Amino acid sequence: MSKEILAFSVEVDEKFDLSFNWVDGFWATALKFFGK
Repeated sequence: MSKEILAFSVEVDEKFDLSFNWVDGFWATALKFFGK
């Protein structure tokens, strides 16, 4: 049971990290674009 919860939380963390990195990259690109 605890292993399943741990695996689930890790999976959620990875998905959150991916979406957070995508947003981070999006804003970095937007700042470069508007900085010109």
